[in-house]
Amino acid sequence: MMRSGWSALLLVAALAGPAIAADENPGVWRLESNEEAWKHLPRALSGGGARLPAWARATARDLPRTTAVMLDLDRVHRTRSPLGPSLRGKMRWVAADANRCEYTRATAEADLQRAGIPDQEIADLKAGPKRWPEDERDALEFARQMTLDASLVTDDQVADLKAAYGDEKLVAMVLLLAAANFQDRLILGLGIAPEEGGPLPPVDVRFDPESPKPPVPERANPADRQGPDEPTKVDDPAWREFDFDALQRGMREQKAAPGRVRVPTFDEVLARLPKGVPTPKNPVRIRWTLVCMGYQPELAIAWSACLRTFGDEAQQDRVFEESLFWIVTRTIHCFY
Repeated sequence: MMRSGWSALLLVAALAGPAIAADENPGVWRLESNEEAWKHLPRALSGGGARLPAWARATARDLPRTTAVMLDLDRVHRTRSPLGPSLRGKMRWVAADANRCEYTRATAEADLQRAGIPDQEIADLKAGPKRWPEDERDALEFARQMTLDASLVTDDQVADLKAAYGDEKLVAMVLLLAAANFQDRLILGLGIAPEEGGPLPPVDVRFDPESPKPPVPERANPADRQGPDEPTKVDDPAWREFDFDALQRGMREQKAAPGRVRVPTFDEVLARLPKGVPTPKNPVRIRWTLVCMGYQPELAIAWSACLRTFGDEAQQDRVFEESLFWIVTRTIHCFY
């Protein structure tokens, strides 16, 4: 797993094509028909032609391979998460509710109903924290806090979850919430309206990894771009809050803080790689990669595929991408 493309993936909503008149589409972004969207996607080995979620119909034309791996990420979290259908569905609903994303709030509720969760449990979930089940309250509060401001999650919160669920499920929770918040921002950014007839189940499709890649658009020569004049003075207090020394201090403090979960060794990661996944040529040293791959390789691989595929397919300007990464990490108070 690599950082390149991570922050830029959050801008996938800006790359899907021109907006069209509101009376042509219930959302604010152009949606391909289901049939046309499938024509853009890689060749399906199984499950091709199924009804696609609206967000996939928005991105399939301009980001077909990225859309394919995002469909897989959506499927894996909704059907394969070790948290089980009740807890994963409820945590997904809480994240959607905190983001005020009606689309995924309805989808999470539909998943709970399909899993046979009683109507009263769903009503209690929607009623708010005071009616959340005692044995799930900490996890649901964690989902809400991670969505609203992850920097305020405390060591004690995580320690309690770790004691109740163990490291593997704790990491699964974090990966679920990372994917949930990405998906909500994609849907909110594009203004995607819920599908007619109600939310769709995850698309069970397998794409041909050998499908030919469409030609990659040629990158513009940086020398040919004429950007705005560089300011002579930065007087925005939001940007002056952190200077280089402050960032370095933050990094040192973060490095000195004890981790909330044990970081698996590279050998432990290799032992857990699913069958058919290529072995890395060189030992991985990035700690968050070791944690994700060591505890939840299937979920981590699905997320990593999104990063790599988007970076390869979008071919964004590196300066733009790194600037965006700075804005995102600064906004969420992450010194990484």
